[in-house]
Amino acid sequence: MINVYPSLCPRPFEYDKSNVLSSDGVNIAVRRWGNRRGRPIIFIHGFAQSGLAFIRQLRDVRLAEKYHLITYDLRGHGASDKPLDPDAYQDNRLWAHDLRAVAASVDAERPVLVAWSFGGRVVWDYLKEYGGESLAGAQLVGSSWRRSPEWASEASAASLPLMLEDDLPTNIVGTIAFLSSCFATPPAPEEFAQMLAYNMTQPPAVRRMIVGRPPQPQEFIASISLPLAFVVGEKDLHCDPRASRASAEHIRGASFLELPNVGHSPFYEDALAFNTQLLGFAERVLTRG
Repeated sequence: MINVYPSLCPRPFEYDKSNVLSSDGVNIAVRRWGNRRGRPIIFIHGFAQSGLAFIRQLRDVRLAEKYHLITYDLRGHGASDKPLDPDAYQDNRLWAHDLRAVAASVDAERPVLVAWSFGGRVVWDYLKEYGGESLAGAQLVGSSWRRSPEWASEASAASLPLMLEDDLPTNIVGTIAFLSSCFATPPAPEEFAQMLAYNMTQPPAVRRMIVGRPPQPQEFIASISLPLAFVVGEKDLHCDPRASRASAEHIRGASFLELPNVGHSPFYEDALAFNTQLLGFAERVLTRG
């Protein structure tokens, strides 16, 4: 029996776990935290990650006492199914169906979405498929949809090809490089090891099938009227703050916030500042209309 759990690893019964089947039969792992009677906030993680990435939000007393906090592992990630079929990843509608199924399974009505990096793609997929009436608002963290060659990520270009390799040592090297580049200030070695563990649950074959899935049309994204906030770290190596700012400026009513001295994982590196701004955003969008 293990009596001591690492700092980022949830303890037994710290959360409620369940599974939900998406429209194509893929099993999605769901975890529930916080006040089950509170208004819902659903967290959507990034590429190769897990819902466990948001542990510093899930354990924040201010958030947990007021809100029903929901995480899930995207298809092909973490504890969710990882089908070896390109169709399971290239159809944008399926990512939308997953989020819809997760929300329905935990009775999350008009949730706030907090989407990190690649998770922002899921927000656009959902809005394209279902519209924004069933959502209260969304935060796009380290995520952008506007593109320019000068904003391209050298860190992504260096690590991603290695992460797609079947050769295990190469894959490990690439995943370590990718994960390291997500922080301006490195995590403690013990915590980095825990993050690496859930990153490595994703097979390279699945990574290859996810990469390059078609984006939603920019014209559609620019027309969105849902309350949106783009949040980015000043030292983000994967999402240039200029790209995040431009993404906000091209959607009417969207806001932009740059958090100082943090990288691609602001919710981990400066959880206090991130959670404080999330509390303000949630209060604002959940009390409107």
